[in-house]
Amino acid sequence: MANPNQVVEKSPAEAVALLQSRLQAGGAPAKTPVAAVVLGSGVSVLDNLVDQIVINFQDVFGMSPGVAGHSGTLSLGRLSEGDERTVAVLRGRFHLYEGYPWEAVTLAARTIVEWGVPNLLLTNAAGGLNQKYHVGDLMVLTGFRDHISPKWKELGLVPAVQAKSEPVANALTDKLLAIGKKLAADADLQFRPLQAGVYAGLLGPSYETMAEINMLRKLQADAVGMSTVPELLSCAGGKTMAAAVSVITNVWSDDVAMGGHEEVLEASKAASKRLDKLFRTVLAEL
Repeated sequence: MANPNQVVEKSPAEAVALLQSRLQAGGAPAKTPVAAVVLGSGVSVLDNLVDQIVINFQDVFGMSPGVAGHSGTLSLGRLSEGDERTVAVLRGRFHLYEGYPWEAVTLAARTIVEWGVPNLLLTNAAGGLNQKYHVGDLMVLTGFRDHISPKWKELGLVPAVQAKSEPVANALTDKLLAIGKKLAADADLQFRPLQAGVYAGLLGPSYETMAEINMLRKLQADAVGMSTVPELLSCAGGKTMAAAVSVITNVWSDDVAMGGHEEVLEASKAASKRLDKLFRTVLAEL
């Protein structure tokens, strides 16, 4: 776990300057990436980018994540030889439950915004609340519930529960859904149809009790996790368009014992191949 009193050592502007300098040092122009991708627990996509440059989070942000499944590296490169555009892939994130302050948890997203990256694809490992979901499903976020922001510590649980879900409605979300539908229609690809629903972000680090699960279901949330909401809030109203996909790693049930973080990582690994196909197709069409 992180030190709760840890100070964020890098500002977004400092992080951008370092990334630009590393691109130049690697012989690539310091141009702004067409998109950035943040990977959640155990999610592995967009490996082996062309002319890839890998930088540790410690160098970029002044700190490293300490949760299994979050390698804490940032990759810069191109999707293919014929594509001259740069893509940034952040393999991991910081969480409030690790002890990091809000400024640290949102630093990566604020760096993406500062750099002027127009598109941000977020991923997470999430528990399925919707009982029509299956382990390994990919759910595109059409909305989110914020039960994680520091403001709720002062305002209390009741206002958080009463707050409405926020929409994730933009062209990038629409593109994810449209391309997912197209891939699923091709029988040769054997691509499982995408789900679409509302994600509830909670503080963690413990998994939810059945009482909390029942509450979230009544609030019409389809999946629950401990991230992503800070990044979506950081991009709201700015020039970076953010969309998100949850990997459903388990589905909550009264009569099925829940696994732990190891099961989350395993389910994320199995779904990563389909997510990689989805993201590569979306990024190629941006």
